[in-house]
Amino acid sequence: MKILKVYQVYFSPSETTKKVVNEIAKAFKDYPTEEIDLTRYENRQNCYCFTETDLVIVGAPAYAGRIPAPEADALSRFKGLNTPVVLVATYGNKALDDTMMELYKIMTRQEFIPVAAGIFPCQHTFLPELAQGRPDEKDLDIIQTFGRRLRDRLRIAVSYSLRKLEIPGSFPYEKPPMGVFPFQVETSEYCIYCMLCADVCPMQVISHDNPFSIDHTSCIRCGSCLRICPAQAKSFTEGPFTALQEILRDYVDERQEPWYMIC
Repeated sequence: MKILKVYQVYFSPSETTKKVVNEIAKAFKDYPTEEIDLTRYENRQNCYCFTETDLVIVGAPAYAGRIPAPEADALSRFKGLNTPVVLVATYGNKALDDTMMELYKIMTRQEFIPVAAGIFPCQHTFLPELAQGRPDEKDLDIIQTFGRRLRDRLRIAVSYSLRKLEIPGSFPYEKPPMGVFPFQVETSEYCIYCMLCADVCPMQVISHDNPFSIDHTSCIRCGSCLRICPAQAKSFTEGPFTALQEILRDYVDERQEPWYMIC
């Protein structure tokens, strides 16, 4: 299989999915590479076309067991031509559910050929103690090994001889599409009007004129604005958010391990 260029594609408000995709791509450092960050609103409005000599490494985080709706929409405008694709799903150590299956269905529908798949636990957005610090050194070693084995496999592979991947998940999907969470982003009086929250918001739902003005119906609760706020003026609605955190604490002591498969 002749690869001439490698694309790193991801939706990663917390930058952990980006980190995993980037680590896999390090094995292909001798190839021309390009990153397509679908976290950025403007990038999600574009159409992208790929050929059989491109390799696309696409990463998606699990949002309530499915691909984030904005990423799913963006990937529907990707067009392959028997293009090899590496499917990467990340999750917060609780449950992947149908995330990988949905990623597989979207990419094969767009005429990509899955040549490998990997599932990697990452620190949870809503509870930092859940998979805290992951991907950690052990994870990164596995991710890098995955990348090297994939590179070596593709050098000798013929596309039509690739065996089918065993993709986890259900189809029809058991999980409904990502819905609205029972909490919202709130802004306190400590806000300094730096507007960093509006700049970083992947959904562009925070007004650039008034950081207190947020379109909660379109907000996906990714936490980008909370992480970037220098005044710590952003937070999730305390009661409902605390209740969710208590549910997640049941999974803190159970370490999930990475999984990958190469055709």
